[in-house]
Amino acid sequence: MSQKHQYRCHVNARGSGGGFFSRTVGGLSRKFGVPGGVIIVGFIMLFIMSAPLALATFLGAWYWVRNPGKLEAAVDRAMESTRRAFRGGSMHEDQAHSAAAAAGAHDEDLDFSELRARFEDLEVRARRMEEHVSSDEYQLRRKFDDIEGKKGDVTSG
Repeated sequence: MSQKHQYRCHVNARGSGGGFFSRTVGGLSRKFGVPGGVIIVGFIMLFIMSAPLALATFLGAWYWVRNPGKLEAAVDRAMESTRRAFRGGSMHEDQAHSAAAAAGAHDEDLDFSELRARFEDLEVRARRMEEHVSSDEYQLRRKFDDIEGKKGDVTSG
């Protein structure tokens, strides 16, 4: 009898034993890195708000824990097909994509090339302004302008 008890404890410690509920809660807590109590409280709160939604969420979580990687792969496939659908919408974009792919450019470079060019232009202009404002010549000109402004005030008054 004690051997049976030790076996059950060992099986439960590995995570392959336990019931439907405890395996799901344990799997979710490992995936999200939170204590199992937080998962249980979350499901209880969801059950209070909407029992059918809580049941559907729990069954989805059970499937996700039981079949690791399947849902992630399905989401990745859906996202990729959506990207392809939006990318393939224009002949101009397809030609630019094929030309850039031949040149070895990445997809990110294709999607934001105009925006990146404008940003780089703004960066160059901002850098020039910073250099000008921080230069000694600018400081000297400001002092001369201040002196000339004070003289103009004295002569006009």
